[in-house]
Amino acid sequence: MVLKKLFGKRETEVEQKTPATAETPVAKAGASASPEAKPAAQEPGEPKVAEYLELAMVENARQDTADSRRKVYQELLFSELLLALAEPDANGQVPEAGSENSQNMSVAILQNSAGTPFAAAFTSGAAARRWRPDGGQYVSVRGQDIFKLLEPSPAEVIVINAGSAPFIILPKIEYRQLAMGIVPQSQNSPVQIASGAPEAEASQAQDGQMQVAFPPDVFSDEQKTHAVNMLNSNAKIEAAVFGAILPPNAGENGWIRTIFLRVAGVQETAEDMQSFCTGVKDSIVGGQEELFSAAPFEVGVMPDPGFWQAMHQNNIILFDKNPPPMSQAEAKDGVVDAHLEA
Repeated sequence: MVLKKLFGKRETEVEQKTPATAETPVAKAGASASPEAKPAAQEPGEPKVAEYLELAMVENARQDTADSRRKVYQELLFSELLLALAEPDANGQVPEAGSENSQNMSVAILQNSAGTPFAAAFTSGAAARRWRPDGGQYVSVRGQDIFKLLEPSPAEVIVINAGSAPFIILPKIEYRQLAMGIVPQSQNSPVQIASGAPEAEASQAQDGQMQVAFPPDVFSDEQKTHAVNMLNSNAKIEAAVFGAILPPNAGENGWIRTIFLRVAGVQETAEDMQSFCTGVKDSIVGGQEELFSAAPFEVGVMPDPGFWQAMHQNNIILFDKNPPPMSQAEAKDGVVDAHLEA
């Protein structure tokens, strides 16, 4: 089954209701076990990718500042997103996009393992397929209209790009503000990179957030030289960058050195990705245990093209054998900054 072409434009009259049986997604997310080795091309008939939002997400993941958070929230307001819909009854017919009956499609309200209800939306068809490779029902809606639509819903959290890295978590207090065109003044980044099932993502809004950084001294010059030589010699590795990840609630001393890769020719299952990353790590450390004894690290795969665009734009790319096309984000007007009391 392919991603179903329910991409007709919708306003906030799309009916929101919880399915009788909430579905729990099971696709994997994260840097070290990404379900896609290479970003999928946009299929004919799909809406345009929300590339400015994707670029803002990567920029915020790279360096979390008030300005980078603001840019993410602004792009969320203006971007066209694919909102996940509930599956229709097996005996029912799927209304054609644009028909009168299609106005009553139900938004999918899912539940994580803790029972927290959440909704899911995506920046592209490729991101939606990373979450549900077997297809699903989606509708293209402007971000602010999604937030207005879900405000009275039971969804405590909205997850943008579940199953991808990076992704966004918006607790209800934040998406209520966005529904009114207000940019939240949160001290925490809405953007996260994590490893785990999407049902866990919604609960992490309360438990802490993954942080990603790219300090220039994350490895010594000698370590960098050796690692780059090993990485560049691997035909399946297209691009690489050095960084670090701070898992949720790990504390300020819990940073993990990480080598982020873009790969080609690797099976897109979590097991194969994990095996490939482990092999790359072993090839770097092998025979150089003393060199890396004081600098343990992990290896992960980042398939999202926006991540690599940001790496190039910020001049922190190690190498890229197949550079992505560059694009620049546009400034948005008409956004109000304000505080909203809970």
